[in-house]
Amino acid sequence: MQRVYHFLAVLFISVFVNAQVFNQAIADEIQKVDSVINLLINYENIGPKPTGSPALVETLEWIVENYKDYGYVPIIDTFKLGSIESYNIIIEKQGSIPNQWIIIGAHYDSVEESPGANDNGTGVISTLQIARIINDLNPRIGVRIINFGAEEQGFIGSSYYVRNTLPSTDSILLMLNLDQLGGTKGKDNRKIYCERDDDVNPLSNNLPSSLMTDTLAKIISLYTNLESIISDAYSSDYVPFEDDGLTITGLYQESDYSDHYHKSTDLVSNMDVEATIEVIKGALAATLYFSKMEGFLDVHELANNSYGLNPNPAKNYLTISNVSSNVFVELYDMQGNFIKAQEVCPNDQIELFDLSNGLYTVSISDKTKGYTIYTKLIIAK
Repeated sequence: MQRVYHFLAVLFISVFVNAQVFNQAIADEIQKVDSVINLLINYENIGPKPTGSPALVETLEWIVENYKDYGYVPIIDTFKLGSIESYNIIIEKQGSIPNQWIIIGAHYDSVEESPGANDNGTGVISTLQIARIINDLNPRIGVRIINFGAEEQGFIGSSYYVRNTLPSTDSILLMLNLDQLGGTKGKDNRKIYCERDDDVNPLSNNLPSSLMTDTLAKIISLYTNLESIISDAYSSDYVPFEDDGLTITGLYQESDYSDHYHKSTDLVSNMDVEATIEVIKGALAATLYFSKMEGFLDVHELANNSYGLNPNPAKNYLTISNVSSNVFVELYDMQGNFIKAQEVCPNDQIELFDLSNGLYTVSISDKTKGYTIYTKLIIAK
């Protein structure tokens, strides 16, 4: 079932790909992520959740109750795998623009022998956190959160949704998939895969996916301490969406979890929960950004008229481009420590001789226009 969304998706993408201004409102909102370890343990304690099992039904009921507690009315989308019934769980936060949506997806089943704390309790808890936090906000683009069933049997739930449930009148501007976000205890979990569509059938959605994935990677770098790695989408619930021509992206934690993947040891105790929390914050930041939440500093409007850092990376000098009147510039290191401040006139240079190589936050305050923009500066000498 092909839909008329390519033109709208291109318009949507054109707004976002250059709009990488740090937004303090988003940074503040993602600090509301909490109770992650307790939710993960509750999910794990239900036990293995294979399709058709009583434990999977118990998991569904647990997810539904959480969504109800957050103020949603969950929709149960029933499908069959042979003679076995399974279910997708759908909630919606309506946007002010009719029929335009982003989808946040995460499967809630596991393989038979695994309690699935990482695969995919982490994705489930991400969707719960996103749902809780955005319910008090007002998106312009609607947010549809779906917990898919029967992913482990080959994306059966997401395939059913795309082929049978997704309204033909909807414009799905992006599908963000969250699968296995937990990291590995004792490993270096600073890297996160941002996944893009590289499938050639169809080819038409590859460029939009690549652009949106680049934007996702930049969002991760702006709002978390993780390092983004662009990777190819592979073997999860975004596949039916990309096969249908939709624009997809995804997050997947890059670390060696092979000792526990699809095994009885896929437990919270074998994960890096702090890394998981960072990924969840990144997923929430992406949701806030792509849904264009009302009441936030409008980064999309500012991006079209924003100041630039030139050069970036910089060595010994920095200039602020597009300055028409005096602005006040402050530099901070990545721990938030104040480094220096300077009032900048058009064509002024900021000296960087005394600064070490690294990543810095730059705030540019324009009293005339009444806002402050935050962005990132790399110093590489």
